[in-house]
Amino acid sequence: MNKRYLIVVGAVLCVLSWSAPAPVGAQAYDSRMGRVKQGGKVDFAPQGPGVLFDALDPAVRKWYIPQELYQEYQWRQWEYSNYAREPYQRYVDTALEGDFFYDFFGNLVTRGWLIYDWQQDRPQQFGSSILKTNRFNQWFNRVAVSSDHKGQYYYSITIGDEIRTTLTPMTFSKPTFNGIQWDFAADKYLGTLLLARPSRPAVATSLDIPDQKTSVTNLLGGRGIVQVGDFVRVGATYVTAFQGQTLFDDFTGNPFAGGALTTDQNALPISRIIIRLSDDSPADGVGGAALFDDEIIIEDVDGNIFRGSAIGFEPIREGGFQRVGFLAADGDERITLTYDFTDPLYTGPDPTTIERVFFELVISNDYKVEITSDRQTNRDSQPVFLLVERAADNIRDNSNQRLLKFDYGLPTANTILGVTFEANKVWGFDFYGEYDFNKQYRQYPNLNLKDHRKAVNDAQAWMFNLSKASYPWFAFLEGYSMDADYSTRTFLAGTRGQDEIDYEDEISYIYEFVEDNDDQDRRPDWSRYSMLSD
Repeated sequence: MNKRYLIVVGAVLCVLSWSAPAPVGAQAYDSRMGRVKQGGKVDFAPQGPGVLFDALDPAVRKWYIPQELYQEYQWRQWEYSNYAREPYQRYVDTALEGDFFYDFFGNLVTRGWLIYDWQQDRPQQFGSSILKTNRFNQWFNRVAVSSDHKGQYYYSITIGDEIRTTLTPMTFSKPTFNGIQWDFAADKYLGTLLLARPSRPAVATSLDIPDQKTSVTNLLGGRGIVQVGDFVRVGATYVTAFQGQTLFDDFTGNPFAGGALTTDQNALPISRIIIRLSDDSPADGVGGAALFDDEIIIEDVDGNIFRGSAIGFEPIREGGFQRVGFLAADGDERITLTYDFTDPLYTGPDPTTIERVFFELVISNDYKVEITSDRQTNRDSQPVFLLVERAADNIRDNSNQRLLKFDYGLPTANTILGVTFEANKVWGFDFYGEYDFNKQYRQYPNLNLKDHRKAVNDAQAWMFNLSKASYPWFAFLEGYSMDADYSTRTFLAGTRGQDEIDYEDEISYIYEFVEDNDDQDRRPDWSRYSMLSD
C-alpha cells in the first residue's frame, strides 16, 4: 500500500525566495501543479478527455490500469483471507493523500496535508503569519508530535496549544505553552529549543485563514545539559521574548540585540516625559523619597548633546514637601517632574531628531522612581508609570544619597541567561543550583531611524536546593536571592488589534515566563492572554 504522508511546515525565522531558469531536462509537472477553478480552488484532477475506468473492458483494464487491490492492499483473490493477525484495511479514497509539496527549486518533496505553517517574510506588511488548519484542531486535538531516533540519538518536535514545558524554575515554566518545542537526547547530552509567537499564537478555524501581523512579540528559548562523569550535570539556559516588525529588510530587531520597536511604538515622536518619585514604604509616613537635584540630557541624531540647565529646559515640578535643600515625598505624597517638548519655551532639538534622552537625579532615603511618557499609555491614552529604581532599604537619614542616571525608552525585550549545576547521589546528597542574569531592553522611538538607541536594566537571581533521604529521615535545605527588578514577564504587541500595547492591561498584554501555579493544575492561578487565546 502506498504510504500516506502528513507534513508539518514551520518557517520560523524567515522564508527566502529564490528563482532560477529551468535547466534542460527539468522535471515535468504535468497536472500536479493543479488548475485554479472558479472561486480560487485548486483542482488536481487529470486534464484531457475523461475516462470512466469502471466502464473499460476487463481485458483492457488489466493491462493498462494499475490493479488497485493487488498493489494497494496486497490482496490475492486466489488466497485465503484471514484478518485475525493482520487487521482489515478499509477502502480509502485516493484523494485523501493530500496536496503536492515542492522545495524551493520546484522538485516534488512529498504529498500530504498542511496542518501548521509559521512564516516570517520581510520586508512587507503583515509578514508574520501563522496558520493552524482545521485538521490541526480536529484530527490532532491541537497537538502534533513527530519523533525519531537512531542509535543513542533521539529527537522529537511537538507543536501544540497546551504543552507542559519547563526549562528551569527561575527562567521558564508553563503548563500551557503555546508554540513549538524541539527536544534532543543522547547518552551524555540533552537539548531543547522553544519557538513561539505569544502575542498572537493563532487559533485553528474551519476557514483555514492565517493570522497575519506586522508587529509581533516572538519568543526564543533553549536549554542544553551535559553529563560530566557519573554524578554531575552542567546546563545552560537562554530565554528571550522580543518585539519585532516585518517592515525591515535585514536582521534589525533580532532576538540577540534587544528586539525592535513596533510600528505603533515608533509611529510618533515623544512629546512629554513624566518622572514620579514616591515613598517605597508609605505605611510609615516618614523617610520617603528626597529629591535634591534633577537634570535632563538630550542627544540628537548628529551626536549633539544638550543639557536642560544649559538651554533653560526645566521640568514642571509638582507635589512634595519642601525641606531644607530638597523636596520630600513622605507617605502617600508624590513628586512629579514633567518635561514638555511642545512647550514654547523649549529651545532644544526638534523631537523628530532626538535619538536619546537620559536623566540625572540626586536622591536619597526610601525612594521609588517611576517614569512614563505620552507614548507609554493604556487603551484610554492615559500615561502608565513603569519602575526605574527603588531603594534597597528603608533609609530615613539621607545616608544613601546618590546620583541616579537612567535612559528613557519603550520596552522591547526581556532576556534571561542562566547556568545550572546538578549533583546526584554524592555521599547520599542531591544538589541543584541555578544562577541567572536578566536583561530588560528599552529603546527610544524615532520614526527617522531604523536602529534606535538601546538602554538595558540588569538584574540577577540565584537559588540552590540540597537534600538527603536516609530512611526514615529526610533533610532539605533551600536558599535563594533575587534582585527587586528581576523579571520573568514581557509586554505583548497587538493581541487585540494590530500593533498596540496597553501597558496597564496585564491580562491581555503581559506574557509570563514562569506561571503562578501553586496548586499544580492545568490552569495557572492568574489570567493571561496566552490562556485566553485558545
